[in-house]
Amino acid sequence: MKTKMTISFSGILMMLALISCSSEDKKNDTVGKPASASKKAEMNMVVGIARIEPEKGLLNIYANANGRISKIVAVENQSVSKGSDLALLDNQTDNALLAIEQSKAPAQNAAILSATQNAKAVLSDLQKAQKDEALNEQLFKAKAITEQALNDSKSKVTRLQYDYQKLIADIAQQKSKEREIDANIKYRKAILSDRQIKSAFAGSVLQWDVHEGDYVTPGQKMGQFAPDGPLIAVTEVDELFSDKVGKGMRAEIYSQMNGQKTGSGTVVFIAGFLKKKSLFSDENTVEDRRVREVKVLLNTGAKVNINNKVDCKIYLK
Repeated sequence: MKTKMTISFSGILMMLALISCSSEDKKNDTVGKPASASKKAEMNMVVGIARIEPEKGLLNIYANANGRISKIVAVENQSVSKGSDLALLDNQTDNALLAIEQSKAPAQNAAILSATQNAKAVLSDLQKAQKDEALNEQLFKAKAITEQALNDSKSKVTRLQYDYQKLIADIAQQKSKEREIDANIKYRKAILSDRQIKSAFAGSVLQWDVHEGDYVTPGQKMGQFAPDGPLIAVTEVDELFSDKVGKGMRAEIYSQMNGQKTGSGTVVFIAGFLKKKSLFSDENTVEDRRVREVKVLLNTGAKVNINNKVDCKIYLK
């Protein structure tokens, strides 16, 4: 019932503004003019209810992983820079798993170094054996050595070639294990990173919906964040007048408590489609009216707070 009364109040404000403008125009037009001229009065203002938001919008803070909140770093209303920690999830287990993976790296590097050195030694022996084989070929042709001595030199080359290929394959396997360890380390670091809830922008935490010690799951809303920057008044214009509003039009906002002007600005965004009322409508209200969302960029010095509900006047001329 409360929401319906708010919508009615907005409608009354709009009608009063229109009637006031029309009456004033009619009074001025009828002075010294025929009665038919008073019908030419035109609307020069649209009035609606608006909500104050940061230009980048209000952002929800979500959990990226399962876990218990070990610390809320940024308290409500605290200003933070981009990339700062907002909250931390318990990470003892993940730190231990990361340490295990990191401990494997030195041993793996040593295994690769050892296999590489062995391969170099075998390659040196192989190259010497190949030279000996070539020499023995010449000696055998000159009948300076027996065929058995030549065959022994050939067998040695074959054996060393096999040993060298085996070591090359072993090095490749050890390097594959090294890449696997590196991938596991990166994975563990990524998991740890997910346990750090960081700010995407410079700004401040408006509120926390959770407390230290609470258990959260991925995608769970933890709170709300307001990015730094200019403020905007988001309002909705009735479909009857939606085509009359344009970018660059002057606008003013007024307190719903005392009617005092609290700021001014310029229309910077007009939605390209009509939709159902969403800002201040009751979900249970059956209404076939459509509205067009409009955003007013407020000038510096506006005396408003984020999430304030205000009256917004958009001047069409």
